[in-house]
Amino acid sequence: MIGLLRTRAGLAALLLILSAALATARDAAPAIDAPSANDLHEFTRLLADDRIQNWLQEQANDAEAAAPQNIKSIREQLAEATDHVGARVADLSAAWASFSEAPEVIAQKWREQLTPDRRVRSLTFALIFLFFGAGLEWLSRQYTNPLRRRIEFSTFKRPRERLFAALTRTALAFVGLTMFAIGSIGAFSTVDWPPLLRTLILAALVGILIVRAINSLTKLFLAPRVPQLRLLPVGDKMARVTGQAIMFFSAMVVFAVSLIDVFDQLTTSDVQGGMAPETLSVAVLFAVLLLAVALLLIAICFAQARKHTDVLSDRAMARWRIHLSLLSALVFVTWLFDVRALMWTVLSIGLAIPILKLLRAWTDMTFDQVIADFRAKAEKATPPAPSEPVDTAIEEDEPVEPAPIVDPYETYRPIAQRLIRFAMFIALGLTLALIWNAGIFENSENPTVAQRLFSILIDSAAAVLIADLIWTWGKSSIDRRLAAYKPPEDGQAPGPEARMATLLPLLRVVLMVTLLSMVVMSVLSSMGVNIAPILAGASVMGIAIGFGAQSLVKDVVSGIFFLVDDAFRVGEYVEIDQLRGTVEKISIRSLQIRHHRGAVHTLPFGELKSMTNYSRDWVIMKLEFRVPFDTDLQLVKKIVKKVGAELKANEHYGDSILDTLKSQGVRRMEEFNMVVGVKFMTRPGEQWLVRRDAYQKVRDAFEANGIRMAERNVKVEIAGDQPLTEEERKAVTAAAQDAIAQPVAPGVVPDEP
Repeated sequence: MIGLLRTRAGLAALLLILSAALATARDAAPAIDAPSANDLHEFTRLLADDRIQNWLQEQANDAEAAAPQNIKSIREQLAEATDHVGARVADLSAAWASFSEAPEVIAQKWREQLTPDRRVRSLTFALIFLFFGAGLEWLSRQYTNPLRRRIEFSTFKRPRERLFAALTRTALAFVGLTMFAIGSIGAFSTVDWPPLLRTLILAALVGILIVRAINSLTKLFLAPRVPQLRLLPVGDKMARVTGQAIMFFSAMVVFAVSLIDVFDQLTTSDVQGGMAPETLSVAVLFAVLLLAVALLLIAICFAQARKHTDVLSDRAMARWRIHLSLLSALVFVTWLFDVRALMWTVLSIGLAIPILKLLRAWTDMTFDQVIADFRAKAEKATPPAPSEPVDTAIEEDEPVEPAPIVDPYETYRPIAQRLIRFAMFIALGLTLALIWNAGIFENSENPTVAQRLFSILIDSAAAVLIADLIWTWGKSSIDRRLAAYKPPEDGQAPGPEARMATLLPLLRVVLMVTLLSMVVMSVLSSMGVNIAPILAGASVMGIAIGFGAQSLVKDVVSGIFFLVDDAFRVGEYVEIDQLRGTVEKISIRSLQIRHHRGAVHTLPFGELKSMTNYSRDWVIMKLEFRVPFDTDLQLVKKIVKKVGAELKANEHYGDSILDTLKSQGVRRMEEFNMVVGVKFMTRPGEQWLVRRDAYQKVRDAFEANGIRMAERNVKVEIAGDQPLTEEERKAVTAAAQDAIAQPVAPGVVPDEP
């Protein structure tokens, strides 16, 4: 059988070729004689050969591939659109001329197509199908009503429970609608009907089903009678008014469309390829009526919103009212001139904007409820403060404030909003592609202008939205980590978490630059631009810039290695050459340190040759006490050991002392005293507080044990027994003061910040 089909296909192709050749030869040369019987047998034998059949098939495929595609240019498409609008204007003129005759013509067609017995029969069957569908829905409701009532009379505190309950309630409603559709439309489809009756009854059943489905979706978001299941932040009065307006307008639209469809079928037999003027005039009348009703309902809804809700300001309500009114007018005008693709485009974009705003409001309401619930639980879980005696003076001067409750959900709010916006834009793009028949999923070798345009727009929008989603997620995560970071108190060294606070801001900048570069390259690639030369040129330009700005590259590279080596962190006290201060800010190429007196120094990384970090691991502090030569050193050692034990037992900084006070004995002898050394080791940043208390406690302990601090005494002897003049007395006094005010040797630790 396959061989026979292939033989017939080859024979047909060969006959077409021969017919064309014969026609050409007939025009160019005189007629020739008919082929002989042997020639026909030879021709049949050649057609049965597989090689000949394969060759003919290849020639046919090549000819089909080489055939030019019928691609219309933009000018041709605009010309067709103009002609279509002109034809529509002519149809409207004819409809206006026949407007007065339309009721009589439609009534006559109605009487011709539907005799009284057919009308009674169609009404009877429609009622039967409706009764049958309602019966099946009633049976399904008997099983689902207990669950639905339990949902409606329950109280839901969490937004997730409320959303799940609302979706379950809507699903139960759609189960009933499905049973109604099976019982009514399903039973109707089992009977063979005349065309007009089929259209009439089916339009009535489908219209009822669509209106009820719209009502169920409206109840999902507004829930006029069940406030605890309402998903949108509106009041009870506003929810009822908006739900009734949507229900009424949708019923009018479905009724008008169904009736126009029936009228079109009544009068279409007299018109070829279009709507009859009488039907078009009735359709325009219904469209004008729907536009008036839409504008009236919009005015009523916003008037009620101004009274019963304070979510939007009066100016915002006025803007949204104008937006919806203009949208209704534009949809009417585009339908009137039969520009259906433009009509659906305007409607899709116009409705996408308020839907996106409503979804954002729902997201904010959900997060507000989740955060409020979390804070309420946190407040209940927080144990009460122990009842201890508190100093009244301290309590009055420094009131104790409760620690703020940090919720973990606020940083996820922008991510959820970006996800909703991403899904909305993707759905809108796919809808527009379907409206304009862009064929974005078709792999066409010669795409049309609309296909290329939609492909570029969708690819670019997808790249931008994905990059925005990644940026929002990354920025929110980084901000959340930075918000959780608590900088150290004054005098304390930062811990290991300071490395996170140092690197995360730089990571945020790198992420932003990377995403911007990828988006630009993706958009250019979707537009058909070859980005390989751009990347190569950027590489060459980068090398040239690197040679021209070696210091900048040196700063950036040095900064990377400093960060990798973890040489410093934000909040640490460092010394670079002769500069000291706390690391305050780190950029890609420079470092900012603030001196403890307020000055800010900016140092490029390339200029850093060495760095001293005073805030790592541990710090040794050495103290010196000048005592007289006759001091008991064993007693000093015992006193220092006792003071060290007291410092170690301190509740504020005792845990930070790694090695408590120890006496080092006599460090050196001076002219008037000897110097006793004491040292201790603490965590970075705690040495200043320990040093302060150590000086005070050691001085008090020395005084309690009879050890006095050495004083500088200068004895001036003057030879001779003559009294001194005033000038000589002043000179002696100045010499004594200079001897006392000798400079002290510098310490081994930095100045206290």
